[in-house]
Amino acid sequence: MEIFVLASGSKGNMTYVKENNFTFFIDAGITYSKMVAKMKAYGEDEQNVHTLFLTHEHQDHIAGLKTLLKQGQIKEVFLTKGTYQALSNEIKELLPQIYIIKADEDFFVKDMKVTPIMLSHDAFEPVGFIFINKEQKKVVLLTDTGYVDQSYIEPISDADLYILESNHDPKKLLNSSRPFSLKQRILGVTGHLSNDDAASIINKAVKSKKAVWIVAHISDDCNDIFDIEKAIVEHIDDPLKIEVLYASQESLAGIKIWKLKLLE
Repeated sequence: MEIFVLASGSKGNMTYVKENNFTFFIDAGITYSKMVAKMKAYGEDEQNVHTLFLTHEHQDHIAGLKTLLKQGQIKEVFLTKGTYQALSNEIKELLPQIYIIKADEDFFVKDMKVTPIMLSHDAFEPVGFIFINKEQKKVVLLTDTGYVDQSYIEPISDADLYILESNHDPKKLLNSSRPFSLKQRILGVTGHLSNDDAASIINKAVKSKKAVWIVAHISDDCNDIFDIEKAIVEHIDDPLKIEVLYASQESLAGIKIWKLKLLE
């Protein structure tokens, strides 16, 4: 299984997964041209991708969706009923075969087992995902949530890779020039995970084997790598049990490190 983070953050989110002959996108929050350029930089052809999973309808997750659908290569889209209903009529008319999914209800696409995870975000029915291939390699994608229910710790435990958000440092957020209403939204239960929240989740979830954590959806002005690493040291019992990478909106020159092969 190969994971390619094409973009992550408030300006756009999109991930590409390659599992033998099965490839798919998760979200489409960047422009089509930017997506094509990043796929080309990885040596990948977007025309070979026929499946799309959507986490929710916020613009930073669907900004490039209309143009992507117009290209015609996407043949199936997996999304919740709430996400579908929240899409514009223009996008709905472009959708190919759709599959309505529900949190906590497993399904298979090819040989990939997929489990949607219920999130707490100010969208209509947002979900994260657990992907498990036939070799039992496990990937958890979990962003855009104000908290993670404790009932999900066991299902997400001992994954090979986590794409988990660590959005903000609360002190920096509160001291920022952002409107107070926005600060309340981000800090609330339907907002985003703080560094402390994310590190605590990783500490509980990573148990019997080392994992890779791609830190996602990092705030540009209310967070930095130092703050995230400080939270890791404070909240993770054994920081050596994780390899940490940082996702961003960076230019093509910096994206090759996001190609992660889970072949062991």
